[in-house]
Amino acid sequence: MKTNKMSVNDFRNKVNSKKSFNKPLLGTEFNRTFFRLTILSVVFIILALAQINQLSSIGITPGRTTVDFSPGLSQDIQFSIVNTEHKDMNVVLFVRGDFNESILLEKAFVSLSASENSKELSYRFTLPNRIDKPGKYVSEIVAMEVPADSEEKGAFVGATVAVASQLYIYVAYPDKYIEGEVNIVLDDSGKVVFFVPIVNRGDLDIVNARAIIDVYTPLNEKVATIETAPEPLASLQRVELAAEWQPNVNPGRYLAVVTVLYDNEALELHKEFSIGESLVDIEEVYVKDFQLGEIAKFNALINNKWSSEIKDAFLNILVYNDEGQIMADFKSPTYDLAPLSKSEMVSYWDTAGVHRGEYDGKLILRYGEKSTDKNIHLKVSDSEIEISGLTGKVSVRSSGGKSDVSSLLVIGIIVLVVVNIIWFVVVKKLMKRKK
Repeated sequence: MKTNKMSVNDFRNKVNSKKSFNKPLLGTEFNRTFFRLTILSVVFIILALAQINQLSSIGITPGRTTVDFSPGLSQDIQFSIVNTEHKDMNVVLFVRGDFNESILLEKAFVSLSASENSKELSYRFTLPNRIDKPGKYVSEIVAMEVPADSEEKGAFVGATVAVASQLYIYVAYPDKYIEGEVNIVLDDSGKVVFFVPIVNRGDLDIVNARAIIDVYTPLNEKVATIETAPEPLASLQRVELAAEWQPNVNPGRYLAVVTVLYDNEALELHKEFSIGESLVDIEEVYVKDFQLGEIAKFNALINNKWSSEIKDAFLNILVYNDEGQIMADFKSPTYDLAPLSKSEMVSYWDTAGVHRGEYDGKLILRYGEKSTDKNIHLKVSDSEIEISGLTGKVSVRSSGGKSDVSSLLVIGIIVLVVVNIIWFVVVKKLMKRKK
C-alpha cells in the first residue's frame, strides 16, 4: 500500500508556493471581482427599471358602482380613464359580465395625449322588467391600453394593461336575507376590534340584528366570546356591527366564528387573524396634488414582512357618508409584493360631486384568501385630503412628481454605481502602492 506523507517543510513550502502563486494574479482576481460586481449592478438596474415599468400606466375610476334592482331601470353612469404616467396612449373599451348586452358604451375607443390627466366617459345600462333569481349580478367596463399605432377599427395585438370598473346589480331576496363579512383590526394598544358590516338584501325590514363572536385557537379551544349591540336593519340598508376585545392570550393565529342573529334567522361567518406582529401591514396612505372635484390619487405604502413573495395583492378603499352607506368604493391594480420589502400601491377616487367635510373610511388589503383591514378618517378640503387612523397620525403629502418609491430606487441605483467607481479607484491605487 502506498501512502502520501507530507513533512512540515513540505507543507510550509506548499503554502509559500500558493502565496507566491497568488501574488501575480492579484490584479486578475481584482478585475474578476470588479467585473462580477459590475454585472450584478447592471442586473439590479435592469430589474429595478422593470419594476418601475410594471406600474400601471392606466387607471379607471370609480372602481365599482352598486345599484339595487328596479324593473326597467335605465341609468347613465359616469367614469373616467386616468392617464397615470402622462403619456400618449390609445384605449379600447368593452363590456363583459352578466348584463353585457344591456350596457351601451358612449365610446369603444379613445385616445389620450400626454397633457391629459384623464378623460370622462359614460355608459348606459337598462335593466329588464323582471329577474327571477335573486342575488348579485356583476358586469365590468374594461379599459385596455393598446399600442400607439392601433386604429379604432381592426384587431388589437399586443395590449399591455387593462383595468375595469365594476357594476354590481343586487336583486332583493324574498323575506329577510343578510349578507356580511368580518373585518378585524388590531390597534397599537393590542386591543382587537371586530367590525361586521351587514346588508339586508331581503325585501322585508329586520327588527333586530346582532353578532356573537367566538374566538378559537388552532387546537379548536374557545378562548373568548364577544357580543355586539343589536341594530335594526331596513330592506337594502347597510349597518356595521362592532365589538372590542382585550386579549390575554399568546401571540399566534386565531379563528373568529361570527354568528349574526336576525329575527330568528342566523348567518355564520369565519375569519382568521393574528395576534402579535402583522406579517403584511399598511404603513401609510397619502394623497398629493389634489383638487376637490378632480381625481384623487391615493398612494399606499405596504410592508411585506413575509420571507416569500405575495402575488396578486390589491388595496380596496371604502368611503362612507353620514348615514354609514358606501359613497365610494375603489381599488388599486394587483401587485406582486417582494419578500421582506416595502411596495407602493396606487388607487384613484373621482371626487366629482363630493363635498368638503369629514368622512369615515376603510382600507382593505387583500392577498389570496387573506386580508388586512384598517379604519381611517378622511378630512376633505378644496386642496387636501388628510387621512388619519392608521397610527393616530395625519398623512398629508405636498405636491411632487413621480412616486417616492421610483425616486428612491433611482437614487439607490446612482449610489450603487458611485460606490463601485470609488471602490475601483481606491483599490487600484492600493495595488499600485503595494507594487
